[in-house]
Amino acid sequence: MISVDTAIKIVAETVTPLPPRTVPLESALGFCLAQDVQSDIDMPPFNRSAMDGYAVIAEDTAAAPVELTVIEDIAAGHMPTKRVSRGQASRIMTGAAVPEGADAVVKFEETEDLSTNNRVKILRTIDRGRNISKRGEDMQAGQTVLHKGMPVRPQEIGILAMTGKSPVEVFSAPATGIISTGDELVDAGSKPSVGQIRNSNGYSLSAQARRLKAEVEILGIVKDTKEEISSMLCRGLQKDILILSGGVSMGEYDLVGDVMKDLKTQIYFEKVALRPGKPVIFGKKDKTFIFALPGNPVASFVTFELFIYPAIRKMMGFTTIHRTLLKASLETEIVVRRRRREYRPACLRMENNTWLVSPVEWHGSADLLATTRANCLLIVREDAEKLASGQLVDVILLD
Repeated sequence: MISVDTAIKIVAETVTPLPPRTVPLESALGFCLAQDVQSDIDMPPFNRSAMDGYAVIAEDTAAAPVELTVIEDIAAGHMPTKRVSRGQASRIMTGAAVPEGADAVVKFEETEDLSTNNRVKILRTIDRGRNISKRGEDMQAGQTVLHKGMPVRPQEIGILAMTGKSPVEVFSAPATGIISTGDELVDAGSKPSVGQIRNSNGYSLSAQARRLKAEVEILGIVKDTKEEISSMLCRGLQKDILILSGGVSMGEYDLVGDVMKDLKTQIYFEKVALRPGKPVIFGKKDKTFIFALPGNPVASFVTFELFIYPAIRKMMGFTTIHRTLLKASLETEIVVRRRRREYRPACLRMENNTWLVSPVEWHGSADLLATTRANCLLIVREDAEKLASGQLVDVILLD
């Protein structure tokens, strides 16, 4: 049995990024850039007005209030046709090009439209360069504006559009198959008979993977026989990642580990000093990374977040692959019963600029309902005997 930290390290060091692919710009959100992006233009592409107002020569306003002659109206999307000389001004809209000669823009609120003979009164002195965005001050042609490995968020989408990068090259998302094992399982749309339960893991694991942009196929439920498990597992070897839940403990019908070994799967680990989720297997067969998780819903949920989350992120090219970890003040005492690293469903909140965390009521690794009241996992480290109220603890953000 290995430590949680060792298991996480093995996953992170074993998995490698998938090849890039080209996607339409509107489909790139949530992926990871597979190339540096250079701008093909200066931005702004010209000296641009940052205000609705009047383009003036700053020196003309030194003795404000002062009257100037308005020689032109300049709307956004139109270029000026006249040069501003001493004693003159051009009415200008936000985003329009500043005319030659002008070196400042006075906003409308600091002027008075005289409405006669195209005159305007400038009510205050303005400094040279005020309210003008200089050509190329945001980015310049040839400048690398986005880097390989960056996540594509809405703001990166905007920059990609601004620089004409459509379509865009991103790292691929892993094709992921999900198998649920157990004679007791029926599908979500079926009414369980005595001794049966609905297959929640197939759907919750699918949702966890889809949230990361993985391409997911729920392959179905298999009975607790070597033949069925082997057949379905072989079918799943077309995927980049194959996730199985159930059948990994030490019982008579826990056959997943044996099947993986029979198929000559390279096993990296098969037990982790973890609660919930000790019996978790990570291996590789051909090109497919295989994660066999416990059947209890919270155990499968937690082991996904610890091991499969970073695997998917790494395969998608991200450099930050783990959930965010932060420290919070514990609101209630915790007595530690087992010397394994524990990940307890908990609720994190902010009060008086301090993070506070409380474990939610939880009845063990089958109690998935408890996780609906949680927004984080509270970490109880294996060397702890008791956690006191007010003590700083580590938590993993889930949302």
